[in-house]
Amino acid sequence: METNVLFYKIYKGTVSTEDYVNWSHSLIERNVTSPSLNILSSFTFNDNIFEVEVYFNRTINELEIKKPTFEVCARAYIGLLANRINQVNDHKEIFNLADMIFQIVAMELNYPNELYTWYELSEMIDRLDYDYAARDFNEDDVNSRIKKEVDTFLKELNSYDY
Repeated sequence: METNVLFYKIYKGTVSTEDYVNWSHSLIERNVTSPSLNILSSFTFNDNIFEVEVYFNRTINELEIKKPTFEVCARAYIGLLANRINQVNDHKEIFNLADMIFQIVAMELNYPNELYTWYELSEMIDRLDYDYAARDFNEDDVNSRIKKEVDTFLKELNSYDY
């Protein structure tokens, strides 16, 4: 798990023991190490989250990881959802993930200009679901546009140096 995604879950209050343990394993796989990280990686998913968080905080201090801003974390989580979109082919699943991205863009980031397209995509999905009048697009068109936007977003996300 990416550090910024983990911090997004921390900010949102949805982080779990499993998230911390998976994060520690991902660091170890990249040859990052510290005494507390090694201990953190030995926890099971059923261990007490408060004890796990003690070792997470120690790991953060040992590795000198600075807490990122909420916006950086939200964009990282959008990146996670965007990568999931690239992995699925089911229209409903893609539309669900696109809606999750839209919710972050609208409710948490307050419609930044460079992400406004997600509002337009959300409107198109709503029209497919609820508007029975003739449209000049179909599910495949929207799916294609979502995938194109995902590619654009991921290229931009990867160009940032956090």
